[in-house]
Amino acid sequence: MAIANYFYNSTTRKYVALFGTLFNQLKIQRQDNAGVTKKDMIVPLSYAPFQKILARATQDPDLINSRRPAMTLPRMSFEMTSLAYDSTRKIGSTQKLIKRNKDETDDGRDFIYSPVPYNLEFSLYIMTKYAEDATKIMEQILPFFTPDFTVSAQMIPDIDPIDIPIVMTSVVTEDLYEGTFEERRAILYTLTFTLKGWFFGPEKRKQVIKFVDVDMFNGTATDSPFIEGLDIRPGLSANGEPITIDGEQARAVASLVNGTVDSITVTNSGEQYNANTTVTIAAPDTANASLIATLTSGSITDISVDQPGGYFSTIPTISIPLPDATPVTATATASTANGAIDAITVINGGNFYSNPTFTISPPPSKSPEFKFGDDALYHDHEDDVTELHVSSAFFNTATGYKIQLWVYPTSFPGGNPFSLIFSSFWKLLYNSDDGQVKFQYGGGPSVDSDSNLILNQWNHVEVEQEGNDIRVNLNGTKGTSVTKGSGNILFPGHIIRAGDAQGNESVFDGANRSFIGYVDNITWDIQASMSGADGSSYTVPTTAQNGSVFESNFNKSLPSANLVVTDGVVSAINLVEGGAEYGNTVPIVTIQDPDDTAASFAATATANLVNGGIDSVTITNNGKFYANTPSVNVSAPTATTATAIPNILPSGDVSSITVTNAGLGYRTVPTIFITSPDFGSVPYTDIEFDDNWGIIKTIVSE
Repeated sequence: MAIANYFYNSTTRKYVALFGTLFNQLKIQRQDNAGVTKKDMIVPLSYAPFQKILARATQDPDLINSRRPAMTLPRMSFEMTSLAYDSTRKIGSTQKLIKRNKDETDDGRDFIYSPVPYNLEFSLYIMTKYAEDATKIMEQILPFFTPDFTVSAQMIPDIDPIDIPIVMTSVVTEDLYEGTFEERRAILYTLTFTLKGWFFGPEKRKQVIKFVDVDMFNGTATDSPFIEGLDIRPGLSANGEPITIDGEQARAVASLVNGTVDSITVTNSGEQYNANTTVTIAAPDTANASLIATLTSGSITDISVDQPGGYFSTIPTISIPLPDATPVTATATASTANGAIDAITVINGGNFYSNPTFTISPPPSKSPEFKFGDDALYHDHEDDVTELHVSSAFFNTATGYKIQLWVYPTSFPGGNPFSLIFSSFWKLLYNSDDGQVKFQYGGGPSVDSDSNLILNQWNHVEVEQEGNDIRVNLNGTKGTSVTKGSGNILFPGHIIRAGDAQGNESVFDGANRSFIGYVDNITWDIQASMSGADGSSYTVPTTAQNGSVFESNFNKSLPSANLVVTDGVVSAINLVEGGAEYGNTVPIVTIQDPDDTAASFAATATANLVNGGIDSVTITNNGKFYANTPSVNVSAPTATTATAIPNILPSGDVSSITVTNAGLGYRTVPTIFITSPDFGSVPYTDIEFDDNWGIIKTIVSE
């Protein structure tokens, strides 16, 4: 046009983009009958008339599951339908808008004249297959238009943003069908809007007037007499000296992210700053958190937040003291039936237990003396008799055997020999006056030991037979072999007994009564041949021996049980074996003192942070054995003061502030302190367009 040179501000394009941005990223969700979200989708938006969208959609019969997602429903589109001048918003055409952010060495200033008001009409189309989808989209739009929604946007660079009202004028809905009623359906909502915009003219440029010379004359003629003159110079005094001005204080605000200073925005660039300018950021305003524990039955069941504290950049450590209950030793009792323990009952489970040991007192001893193990056979009357073994098979002496035992005689009263052990065809006995040991087999004379038992001490006795020869060994010395013949010495059902042989199926019933004293570790073993010559020495056993035919050790039948610890408490003692021969003795159960430490039962917890403060506490271990409600301690938040440096333009303005250390622990936005500007002269070439540098008058008289 002849009225202006070429210019283009992209204003219409910006209005279209601004309008479309309002409705971008709208979503709809679909739920099943249980209310569970099954599909979450963003509704596509494009610039096009609705006829184009529906025409493309009809090419695909499956509106929902099409493989061409750009043309499926639901979908939205919009278009600008018209624009018209709005005289009600007209402003003065000669008003100027000055562009900012110019180089301070530039003596010119760019500006544009006041914009022209125009109303742009837009239509927004919502196309769906289902009515509910359309209402889901509509309800995300309507609440924001009352009926207008105002957007601030910068339409021209370096010009302050302007407010742009967008007014919703109507909403129209219709159902569109193609073919029969059952075949295809599209629901169309048409929303119309009026965008109250402005169109800007071309940019212009004017130079800044800094020097003014005015001379006044008395008359209009060229030779009229001079009266006075007025000369204006920026920044100079009447004497031509540079004047000083007070620079404007710069200001800035900080932005926080997770308790750290993320950035600093300069809100006023100030004036007359130089390299000596410093920026100081206020220290973090941290606060310690306060937590309160709830104690139930010696365990912490809840930790509430009294003060959230902050700002915590990392999850703080929660410290809970160790349990303070007094250690208690567990106790239990045992009950018996028929001489055996039938139950163990825990009376007090104690505390601070992990894997304690415990003991159950054994049955009372039958013998005051024993050689091995924990008991022996004790006879103190001549009519005492004890059944040891019942033979289940034949045993012939031709096989070879060895019988051995330990005997502790307590008296040699004289009289008939004392019987040690015997069965139907044999007997082992000793003289009651001198302790010589004898072995009788069948009906013949006895085979005697070469030495005698020693009174009131343990004596080792052996009987060996090889073929027809029998020998009695005593206390490490082999006896003299005697030929006695061979044959079956045991039959099935024969009973081997100890003690009184009178009337008890002995080979010689006679008057051989029971030994008086103690007997231990009786064994009968197969031995094909005698070892060592007569009269030689042999090694006396130092441990209990085993017998392949039979053995009797007379040890106590001890009880056994398993102790169960649950959460530091002895909860049960389960009986495995009840033992035997307790008689009237009450077994005693003894449990060791607590074997664990308080640290094993201490409560633990972790903090849950929201916006840098403790929002809640998760108890990871409730702990045990707290007598008093413990105090809960929280590590203090880490506090580091942020630092920053200013960036100064050659003109002396603070252009930006760079954060050099983001700091830690900020709960609230800290104050930014910028040192005051320098004071000094300002060369007139550096005078800013908006500086109030004043007027210096020089009066010149005639």
